[in-house]
Amino acid sequence: MKSIPYPLATRLAVLVLLPVIGGAAWLHHSLRASLPPEGTFQLTREVSAPVSITRDENGVPHIRATTDIDAFHAVGYAHAQDRLWQLELQRRLASGRLSEVFGKKSIDTDVWFRTLGLYESARSAWPALSPQAQRSLTAYAAGINAWIAEGHSLPAEFRVLGIKPEPWTELDSLAWVKVFALDLGGNFRREIDRYVARQALSEPQLTAFFPNYPADAPATVAAISGRPSAPLEALAQLQQQLETEHAIGGTNVGSNAWVVSGRHTRDGAALLSNDPHLGLQIPSLWYAMNVDAPAFKVSGMSLVGLPVVVLGRNAHIAWGGTNMMADVQDLFFERTDASGERYLAQGQWLPFSTRVETIDVRADFPEQLRRRYAPVTLKVRSTRNGPVISDYHGVFRQPVTLRWTALEAGDTSYEAFFRLNQARDWEGFKAALARHVAPAMNLLFIDRAGNIGYLGAGRIPVRRQGEGTLPSPGWDDAWGWSGQVSPSQWPQSYNPPSGFIVNANNPVANHDDPYFISHDWAPTSRARRIEYLLRQRIASGKGLTAQDMQHIQADTVDMDAAAMMSVLRKRLPRGEHASQAAEYLKDWNGDMRADSQAAAIFSVWMRHFRQRVFGAALQGSWEQQPANRILRGLQEDVPLDYLRTLAGESSARNGGSTWCDDAGTPAPETCEEALADSQKSALWELYKLKGDWSMASWRWDGVQRTAYDHTPFSDFKPLDRIFQRRIGNGGSAGSINVAASDFKGADGYLQKFGPGFRQIIALRGARTSHYYMNSTGQSGNFMSPHYDDMVVPFRDARFLTLDDAPAASGKPAAH
Repeated sequence: MKSIPYPLATRLAVLVLLPVIGGAAWLHHSLRASLPPEGTFQLTREVSAPVSITRDENGVPHIRATTDIDAFHAVGYAHAQDRLWQLELQRRLASGRLSEVFGKKSIDTDVWFRTLGLYESARSAWPALSPQAQRSLTAYAAGINAWIAEGHSLPAEFRVLGIKPEPWTELDSLAWVKVFALDLGGNFRREIDRYVARQALSEPQLTAFFPNYPADAPATVAAISGRPSAPLEALAQLQQQLETEHAIGGTNVGSNAWVVSGRHTRDGAALLSNDPHLGLQIPSLWYAMNVDAPAFKVSGMSLVGLPVVVLGRNAHIAWGGTNMMADVQDLFFERTDASGERYLAQGQWLPFSTRVETIDVRADFPEQLRRRYAPVTLKVRSTRNGPVISDYHGVFRQPVTLRWTALEAGDTSYEAFFRLNQARDWEGFKAALARHVAPAMNLLFIDRAGNIGYLGAGRIPVRRQGEGTLPSPGWDDAWGWSGQVSPSQWPQSYNPPSGFIVNANNPVANHDDPYFISHDWAPTSRARRIEYLLRQRIASGKGLTAQDMQHIQADTVDMDAAAMMSVLRKRLPRGEHASQAAEYLKDWNGDMRADSQAAAIFSVWMRHFRQRVFGAALQGSWEQQPANRILRGLQEDVPLDYLRTLAGESSARNGGSTWCDDAGTPAPETCEEALADSQKSALWELYKLKGDWSMASWRWDGVQRTAYDHTPFSDFKPLDRIFQRRIGNGGSAGSINVAASDFKGADGYLQKFGPGFRQIIALRGARTSHYYMNSTGQSGNFMSPHYDDMVVPFRDARFLTLDDAPAASGKPAAH
């Protein structure tokens, strides 16, 4: 082969290679310029006195300001430095403007958020806030906008998509509070599931998917004082889309949180542990920060979009939270007159409240060569119950409205967290949260004197009849809301005799309480395991430490899996590969740790067992495909304790004969046969995933991976390799170190739901120990070393210290 002549090679390098190299170098330098300065710098513009922002070695900002308003401004500035794309994305999601950037695929999402009218509700919330709370939001918005106005190089997402960030407003923050509430309180989907299931299943069969909660389940507080037909499937499908594409909502969205009194700890410090569970993404929803201002001395996790610490500590107390799982959304069928312009309400025909929304839709790629789409015009109707959420789909025989506490006028939820950041004691903690509306949350408390407490905070509706578990007739006041539970009647506990309080989305009160909260509690395995480990350590007499809390947060034992194995050990199938699998399972204790082959075999076996038993009954009819998707999805959430009933464990619930033990039931085989056949299917699936019958490679973390998706670049190759992160992981939906995963074919089991951060705080006297770990990293900019530097430590439950006085790196910079 002849070589290229030297002059030609030179010209090739000059004309082709050097421009490419130069362009790549320029692009790299330009993207690096979008990062904030390292070390300490002074914020001097638009503040009354210089404010220092010191980023520690993990990228966490430590803000020092002489006034609270300057501190709020600096928080906004820091959020914009690290999470500018996330702020832009959140605003567009809440306001229904994603289609302007992502095109027609986002129309349904935009229609949904325009219909909800989060900004309409936020406008009514603004005047309900105190002047101090309003000023904090104004200062925060000014801080974000100050960074934008300085003309810094923009992160890659803006460049690829060809857009620029818009100024942030106070209403953007208030609207994001409501998206957070939607994330934790989207139980209207459960109403639709029940409605569809009741059309296809018998009452005994429904118990598998909508069980009555066990009477002896752990309760956070011992006691508290004081149909018409319409196709709802399209709404459920839209909610599923939100879960998949934007990590909004999901089954058993919740958390772990517990507090331990100083009398049970080694040094007398009260301990708080918290790890909220939400849809996973990169960057994390959460942003760690430490702020030192006269009346705003806080440390912990903020939500990007808000200037306060949502879960963390101030100079006097610390607090953590979980989802209360409260039923705060109800669907109502509405009757209209012949014109469709009026709806029936208690015998009177009333006009709909209407507004027109226009959604601009970006042309397909390449945009310059495509015809621009015509804007989508949406007429949003509302009744006294709330917005009509069914109009867009055009398949309803009558309108369906949504009543939701977060859409009530005068929402003061932000005020609650603003005041919580300044609370000094238990009474101040309760007084601050009395203003909380949505999402309904379990808030746990410790102080420097070793006290502990719990308060279930948030607006809980009082229904005249029924429990809101199915859509109700909106024209009849007998099915409406008569008010709300008074904050004085909210579930609460202060220094209980046990010396600890636990909540893992289990019931917050007993069954004989004076008002209804929910039927949709999470399974009890996490709460039971936390209580067991706490009691075990207390009984040792050594005194609990923050390190003990770290070990508990990392625990991967699933107590329901262990109980299921007590039944399965007697029924392990025989055969070449089945016998090998049985060797892994026979002494397994339910520990879903990452390196366990038994955890992988058990998890896959139980998925196939669910399919085998429930699949036939959940097929539905061919012409009802949307309903069929809902029915098929139900089987994934059948709890292990119900499967244990089917597999032979004695129980008060007579589930076995309903499904597979008697002739003529939906399944064509007995439960014994279903167990044997499903294990064969599971082993074959694992072989196809791993390609190794020796089973040595069948570790759970080789089958299950945690997926941190990026919006929107996880959907585009090869950008997904740059922006998305995946990592093998252990855990299960029932372990404290939670990992709720779904089977995704060749990708194996992907966990897209789990803890967004971990936090442990110890308070005693003047001493504070604060440990934390964010799920991905502090920065949302993929050029930053802090974009993903916490992915592996977080998986391994290794903790960092959030000190008041950080060790800064880099040279001081002035602004």
